[in-house]
Amino acid sequence: MITLRQLKALALIEQTGSFTQAAERLFITQSAVSSLIRDLEREVGQPLVARGRHIHLTQAGKHLHAAGLRAHLELERALGDIQGDAPWREPWLRVGVGPLTAATVLPAAIADLRRRGSSLRIAVVDRPVRMLGDMLTSGETGVVVGALDAITSGAQAFDSQLLLEDTLCVVGSVGHPLAALPPGPVAWRELRKTELVLVGRGDGQWNVLLQDALASEDGLRVGHEVQLLSTALALVRQELGVAVLPRLATRDLDPARFAVRELDIGEARWRTYWVRRRGAEHDDAACAELWAALRRVVDEYRGVWR
Repeated sequence: MITLRQLKALALIEQTGSFTQAAERLFITQSAVSSLIRDLEREVGQPLVARGRHIHLTQAGKHLHAAGLRAHLELERALGDIQGDAPWREPWLRVGVGPLTAATVLPAAIADLRRRGSSLRIAVVDRPVRMLGDMLTSGETGVVVGALDAITSGAQAFDSQLLLEDTLCVVGSVGHPLAALPPGPVAWRELRKTELVLVGRGDGQWNVLLQDALASEDGLRVGHEVQLLSTALALVRQELGVAVLPRLATRDLDPARFAVRELDIGEARWRTYWVRRRGAEHDDAACAELWAALRRVVDEYRGVWR
């Protein structure tokens, strides 16, 4: 019989690419991890881990890992329900988000639901955008919100809805020359000799928006690529560059610390999508409730809807 400990060992090998590191995470010996995997392979009747210079899961191993991950998440949720005070019948939805969505729209949508007395329970799983598609495919989350090209880059079929079309802004410290520019859109050429700070550059959306500007403007360069909005703003405060952000991410910035100017990107727009895996089991009522809250938030921020 397959055990959770075997599946945990398999998951850690997938994460670390190492029997040794998996053993360290489990606080057991490497030989014990090897024994767990051998027993698991004997149970399923085929190799799950490709040994060699680069250790990785076989296709069968990846398939079993995804199933184990879903089982682990369901078990965690059940334990939380049993040990907590909330009724077990409350709807529950795990939502995968990239760093910018995690720092802006999703918390506001959850707060909106709370104000309306909703019983919907939401688990926020914030990861780099490039990981969102895998999270959806594996069943780790029921829905993800982020850049469509990063999420749907694999062979899996997805259903998507446009959540937000936004312009870009550039954010500098109040002591940066950006603050002295007159009101109105800032051209790329005005950012020459200034290092750009990008958040969550794990997909093609940034490349599409930047490639022409980087190619045509001498002195324009990316200085920092970070995963967290807070890191980008800390770099900006220390005058180590200017952050390029969707307009929505600039709405609550303190004007005493930050200068915000719209960036002239022509007809291009920053697009964020709501995505679910086609054919998967979903709690449609929970999804509909969260989608409505997200739309209310974006409407409140005067996002552009298609």
